[in-house]
Amino acid sequence: SAGVPELLQAVAQKFERENGLHYATDQLIVGTGAKQLIYTALAATLNDGDEVIIPTPFWVSYPDMVTLNGGTPVMLASTAESGFKISAAELERAITDKTKWLLLNSPNNPSGSMYTAAQFREIAAVLERHPQVYLMIDEIYEHFSYDDVYVSLATYSETLRARTLVVNGVSKAYAMTGWRIGYAAGPAVLIKAMT
Repeated sequence: SAGVPELLQAVAQKFERENGLHYATDQLIVGTGAKQLIYTALAATLNDGDEVIIPTPFWVSYPDMVTLNGGTPVMLASTAESGFKISAAELERAITDKTKWLLLNSPNNPSGSMYTAAQFREIAAVLERHPQVYLMIDEIYEHFSYDDVYVSLATYSETLRARTLVVNGVSKAYAMTGWRIGYAAGPAVLIKAMT
């Protein structure tokens, strides 16, 4: 199940109200937390040897989920000097003909770093040049933004949005970890495969 219609409609309203993103219910899925949906997206898309770029530092489960689904995690290092964020140029160099996903977490766990609008635009421009690469943006910490209003990377490029999966949930923003409610939005064909 992708989720009951009433919950999918509530998720659609959340994306529209808080992120300015418009999704039909066939572009939405609800699962037992953001982690389950990340895993499900990887299971639905990875073939043996496909690469998933994961900027460091990263949430501990990302590489294992890639490996369990036959993929190869490609760790893209960031530094304290860069604010624990990757640059567009670094991303460009890391992409190969085997790259399937960029898995980006912003605001980031564990560093707390958050990409600026300019940095997101530069990353979107790189991904636009590589149509084989999907973007998975884990926005579970979007409400943990204290200096700037968080704006989803999915809003910066209509072209890229057609191959972007936005993952979120209620556990962090609403301290509802035990409810196990995660949700994601993306292309209908990907959501169907995940379902």
